Amino acid sequence: GMSLRLSAVAAALPFVFPPPSVFAQTTELDTLIVTASRFQSVSLKSPIAAQVITADEIRDSSAKTLSDVLSKLAGVHTRINLTGVPDSPLDLRGFGMTGDQNTLVLINGQRISEFEGAAARISSIPVDSVDRIEILRGSGSVLYGGGATGGAINIITRAPVGDEIEGTLFSKFGSHDLQDIRAGLQLGSGTWGFRFNAQNFQTDNYRDNNRAKQEAFDAELRFNQGKDFLSFGLITDKQKARLPGARTEQLLETDRRGATTPNDYLNSDSGTYMIRGEKSLGQFTFAVDIAERKRNSELLNDQRGSWGFDTTLSKTKMDVKTVSPRMNWASDYAAYSNNLTVGFDWSDWGYSRHADNNGFSGVPYGSKRFENGSQDNEALYFQNETLLVSGTKLVVGARREHIKQKQQARSLQPEVSTKYSLTSNEISLQQDLGQGYSVYGRTGRSYRVANIDENRCSAAPCPSFLKPQKSKDHEVGFEWLGKSTTFRASYFRFDIEDEIHFNRLAGPFGSNINLSPTRRDGFELQVASKKVGDFDLGATYARTRAKFRSGTYGGVNVSGNVVPIVPRERLGINVGWQATQKTRATLNLMYVGSQHYDNDQANRFRKMPSYSVTDLRVSHLVGRWTLAFGVNNLFDKKYYSYGIVNSTYTSFNAYPEDRRNAYVSAEYRF
Repeated sequence: GMSLRLSAVAAALPFVFPPPSVFAQTTELDTLIVTASRFQSVSLKSPIAAQVITADEIRDSSAKTLSDVLSKLAGVHTRINLTGVPDSPLDLRGFGMTGDQNTLVLINGQRISEFEGAAARISSIPVDSVDRIEILRGSGSVLYGGGATGGAINIITRAPVGDEIEGTLFSKFGSHDLQDIRAGLQLGSGTWGFRFNAQNFQTDNYRDNNRAKQEAFDAELRFNQGKDFLSFGLITDKQKARLPGARTEQLLETDRRGATTPNDYLNSDSGTYMIRGEKSLGQFTFAVDIAERKRNSELLNDQRGSWGFDTTLSKTKMDVKTVSPRMNWASDYAAYSNNLTVGFDWSDWGYSRHADNNGFSGVPYGSKRFENGSQDNEALYFQNETLLVSGTKLVVGARREHIKQKQQARSLQPEVSTKYSLTSNEISLQQDLGQGYSVYGRTGRSYRVANIDENRCSAAPCPSFLKPQKSKDHEVGFEWLGKSTTFRASYFRFDIEDEIHFNRLAGPFGSNINLSPTRRDGFELQVASKKVGDFDLGATYARTRAKFRSGTYGGVNVSGNVVPIVPRERLGINVGWQATQKTRATLNLMYVGSQHYDNDQANRFRKMPSYSVTDLRVSHLVGRWTLAFGVNNLFDKKYYSYGIVNSTYTSFNAYPEDRRNAYVSAEYRF
């Protein structure tokens, strides 16, 4: 079967991509990785099992959005965003529907993962403003806090440094009335720099009633003096999205593009304001980040015609403020060098939601509901890295975080609140074997608390807040870093207590609960070769098991069952061909294996079908211009990346993905 063939392909990857002897000897990663240290000027060159995607790799790829970049180039599992905007839920290492709550997303080290059941808004960052993306799998809880069990993804924008004026103009037009217009400018001198990037994106998408528009703007003013800097940043965006709803199993065959909810929409705007700075004093470096992020949104949910439901208009406001001072002490001795980071994180998150007509049968039209919530975080952490002359690297860190949550809704008691004190830690050891080879292992603990959507209660009396989710994390791996080729193989395991999960078997309508013990484990391969003749090649492979270790819900014993919406296998292959000095072709193939439908914890229903998608892009340089055309879903596959089983296990609903579509683009750089 396909699973067996994929395993064979994965086993052959080290042979398809030539062994070290074919290439020159060792090298280090060219890019300094700040995610592993939280400092720009004391960043680490080769933190354990880090992955870096550069701006050039993004530009050369067939990826259309940052979600595409993470899926195609990094092997991060994504699925369709149900709103139609390009903010796909991200899932590192098999958490299914809560993947984006266990995968921490950052912009320049600032958390943008939501305290709600929503995907991180990475589409607010114009693609052209990205300098690189750093990914730490299975790591990040010590430095960044809760929600990083699967790992951390840090999107780093281009620093405005340099004496020359640089700029870019970009336009793309394609199927479904796609229009993507971008512009960027950078200028400055040796002591200051200014940069801005703007993007206007709109498309009708594949489905009826699924038109999406977005305006995004990103700017930074920076003052430099040696390694020291002071930066003022701004990121804003506006989104308008029509929501088509899911298709039934029958409608997938007869009216795949139709809209189930022809009136629904979601409009929102957000703004992030940041001040960042670093100051070096001998062996010590001091840094602080101060940021505020706001978002307003309006959602129309028109369920007229469905049993017992009417129209609901919800308006939501969110505001989060953060302050993060920290210090690094770098010291060198004869036999070893040492890097100690100590820091404090404070954040204050506020939320309010007002709904006109709550939508339930028997409630008079025009009735109003409101909900308020808050979450305050205070954390102290340290991380120490020791590098011995023998090539041994030891990283030890711990974090202690105090969290206070409050929630209030009209149908509940005046206010409910709770407090937690949680600890994460990590110990990592890597041994350099010479010639670019190394082996590593790490173990630690991570956590996350339930977000406001998971703790929501619609009718009193309400249960207490969900318990924090806690995980024991383990990983072992092997790496090889060559001049033009890198290779990594790893095995990971998470043993999770009180996993937060929506379970349809819990109660008549289902609810968010703390599960009995669960486990994630898996095997990952990554290989990339920058040059094999006129080709550059890359591949990622993941084989993941996500299982309930025990538990009985609604009279169903789920022990040993598979957690829904976690594909067993994923494979991504990228092939770049430099046909001439000015002409380049890029081919991406992505395969996602079968998985259980959402809400099928009982594993009673058949599995979602696997799917594979192939994208092609061809570009040509003409002076300062880059002209390109591309075809997505080259072989016109019918597929969907998300589906949910009905309560009787007789059918399902799904969100069909786009069929074959094409585009042309032109970029001018100066």
